[in-house]
Amino acid sequence: MVADPLHAPERRRSSLLEWRMSRKRKMGLGALAIGAAAVLAGVLLLSQAASAKAPDTGHPQPSEAAPAAVGRLTVPILMYHYVDGTPPVAGPQSAELTVSPAQFEAEMDYLAINGFHPVTLEEVYAALAGAGRLPAKPVAITFDDGGRDNYSVAFPILQRHGFRATFFVITGFVGNRVCMDWDQLRTMRAAGMAIESHTVDHPDLRSLAPARLAEELAASRATLARELGEDARILSYPQGRYNGAVTAAAEAAGYVAAVTTRLWWTSSSPSRYEWQRRGVAPGESLAAFARGLRGPARGSVR
Repeated sequence: MVADPLHAPERRRSSLLEWRMSRKRKMGLGALAIGAAAVLAGVLLLSQAASAKAPDTGHPQPSEAAPAAVGRLTVPILMYHYVDGTPPVAGPQSAELTVSPAQFEAEMDYLAINGFHPVTLEEVYAALAGAGRLPAKPVAITFDDGGRDNYSVAFPILQRHGFRATFFVITGFVGNRVCMDWDQLRTMRAAGMAIESHTVDHPDLRSLAPARLAEELAASRATLARELGEDARILSYPQGRYNGAVTAAAEAAGYVAAVTTRLWWTSSSPSRYEWQRRGVAPGESLAAFARGLRGPARGSVR
């Protein structure tokens, strides 16, 4: 049963304290389990190395890195941009895209107290492709643009809750006056956050000539691989704008899925290149946030 988001503050503080104490105990047990798994993995790797050395096949081709999705899942995907007390100087829509730290923390508290388990979008794709399983009540938390407040404000709140999230960064903007730099992104990546592509320059991809479109998508992946040591496999369309040519180019560039800015209830079963998200509005009540996580608004992805 989903808890009433408008319950008394005393009850909420008590529930949150109990949850945090429980999570600390689980993290201790988890560390032991991870240590044991690492030992086992080392034994397996040594055994494999002793028998044969795998040939170097180079960078995986898109067909190898992106097996066809084989299932369908119901996963709420939340969309944030900025989390700060004042909107960044990043365009006329910044105020409409900025939630306060207090609002964001309250929303993360709600997810924790009510048993939601945040996952990255690569984990969602792996589950769809039959290569993994998601926990009960999964939810994906995503951020677009890569604003500095994602590191200074949102990241610490996520860490306090033990949550993972997916951050879509504009590689050509990294390190400018309003965006995170590469060292900050490396720190977040090392802490378990997923760093994915929001293109190089944030253009309307529909307006680009085929060669420029291919370059915009490929260069972003290449930069993220070079700077962070891992391929980006999920794309966020700038301003949510795309068409058939754009989705085809994304697949050709090696992306396995892409997200839009459309609300998920506009389509009951979007393809993996049209995953829809639920934008969290500044000043939104906790009751409205809760409603967006249950009932008919929860979207199916495939």
